[in-house]
Amino acid sequence: MTPTEDTELRRRVDDLLGAVQPPDVRLDRIIRRGQGIRLRRAGAAAVGAGVAAIIAVTTLGLHASRSPTTAPSGPVTRGGFIASGTADGHAWKLAVQDIADPGYRCLPAITINGTDADPVYPDPENVSVVTLGPAFRGVGFGFIQLPANSSGITVNGRLHVPAVTAAACGYRYHVTGFAYSLEQAVRVTVDHPPPGWPTDFPISQPLPSGVTPQSDGLWINTYAVHGETASGLLASGYLSGQEWSMQVMLGPGGDCYAFNGNGYQMGSCGPVGMPDGAETIMALPLGFPEADIGATGYAVPVSPGTAHLEAVFSNGSSELATPRVVDGRKYVAFIVPDPLQLARLTWLDAAGRVIASTTALPQYGYVQFQP
Repeated sequence: MTPTEDTELRRRVDDLLGAVQPPDVRLDRIIRRGQGIRLRRAGAAAVGAGVAAIIAVTTLGLHASRSPTTAPSGPVTRGGFIASGTADGHAWKLAVQDIADPGYRCLPAITINGTDADPVYPDPENVSVVTLGPAFRGVGFGFIQLPANSSGITVNGRLHVPAVTAAACGYRYHVTGFAYSLEQAVRVTVDHPPPGWPTDFPISQPLPSGVTPQSDGLWINTYAVHGETASGLLASGYLSGQEWSMQVMLGPGGDCYAFNGNGYQMGSCGPVGMPDGAETIMALPLGFPEADIGATGYAVPVSPGTAHLEAVFSNGSSELATPRVVDGRKYVAFIVPDPLQLARLTWLDAAGRVIASTTALPQYGYVQFQP
């Protein structure tokens, strides 16, 4: 990330945090001083390269209910599908889908195999790539939102990938999707680019031998990056007299969380999934030097049927956390004070029945769990 991009990213995060109005605790001083959240991928350059198994789906005659003035015309793919194929012996499929919980405002995103979503916008200039680690060893996936008059892209000067128009949430998205090998470089040429578009640009660079891709499951924007889709306060309170809060920002960085406390901040991003897909359990450790204490903040996007998330700690005590809805998606957040550790998470429905439970919990970073 260039210094200019880093400055812009920090400004966006600061503006976003300053717009959050907590209902039950004053966080003005924390928000003003809370800078330096480490967003793990927004605007970062991708790693990996090379083309493998690129197949665009056939378009069908469906139409969106409404579209922006810049929307492309023509047939629309059924189910929002963009591209599909086989890589590393496994089938893959890219699509534009609604990732909000049922009954809430539609939230469009590019998904791979129904999970690991990247929020998208009707306008073009969004180029993103992602790696899924062991699920597809040595393989990356990418998509490009193209101008309305572009027929597709040419990869490495030899393979043409046609664009399709997919509908989701009442909008149309002119986009092309592909899979690629991490062993070679990927360079893309856009058909009929408008003024201001590069005619030829790199999607990713070769991955050095022995180096694994960073941020598995996180889409990495390699060209234009848009602002946040949603943000909200998940939890807040006091720890030994110290104010704290946890917030979520959904946007180009994925599900990005900020754990704020007494002027200090810890932040990181995790993959965005479908409501019925894998849930990302995020752990953010943070110290409170003035009070000589520490804590780990946990944030989890939960399925629509989850009424409570029970956290059991290493000393046998427990806490029942209630989800909050941020722009149509349910999230749960809580903190674990030092020296306690999180021992188990249990998902409960409205009747108190157990939906799922796990002890495979992170002390830092994230893990994905399928309830």
